[in-house]
Amino acid sequence: MTRATLLSVLRHGTVAGRPDVFRGRSDPELDTDGRAQMWGSAQSLDDPAWFRVMTSPRRRCHDFAAEQARNRGIPLDVDPRWAEIDFGAWEELTPKEALARDGAACQVFLDHPEKHRPPQGESFTEFHTRVLAAFDSLPVGEAGHYLLVTHAGVMRVILSHVLGLTFRSARAIALAPAAHFRLSLLPGHAPILLSLHGEGRCMD
Repeated sequence: MTRATLLSVLRHGTVAGRPDVFRGRSDPELDTDGRAQMWGSAQSLDDPAWFRVMTSPRRRCHDFAAEQARNRGIPLDVDPRWAEIDFGAWEELTPKEALARDGAACQVFLDHPEKHRPPQGESFTEFHTRVLAAFDSLPVGEAGHYLLVTHAGVMRVILSHVLGLTFRSARAIALAPAAHFRLSLLPGHAPILLSLHGEGRCMD
């Protein structure tokens, strides 16, 4: 009998650098609090034990994922499709700073990110397509529990896909540092959201 695959998706913790900026391809490391946040979440996620760890290549995800895989002696898969959207010329700027630099373009992006791209950045359509391509390549139907370490934007694309939401609606889901959710994946069936921990609360 085919068994469901469990997928736990974990957001990285806080990072070194300024908070509340456009951070996509930029690659800061986790700060001390960020590591503690992720370790705390990992303790609640590792049941049943992970079979494999998958991760974005960005250090704020990769370093923790690699450590978890190494400590457990399980495979680590690094896939650039799990990376955050590329904010182009606005990387590491606050929205206020980006508005000051590119007022009209930034306002349109903030209001309709699904329709407009940052200068030299990635469009939402490109981002959405690559994330769902990675999601569709998951080994559904293989018994086991997989951990994916990724970013808030990636998590919202997955949630909007699983729950049938618009991306605008998914943006209203709070995903604090080290937030996580768990899915049940069974061939021939729609994914099932088993739990969502967004801001220190659990919605089951």
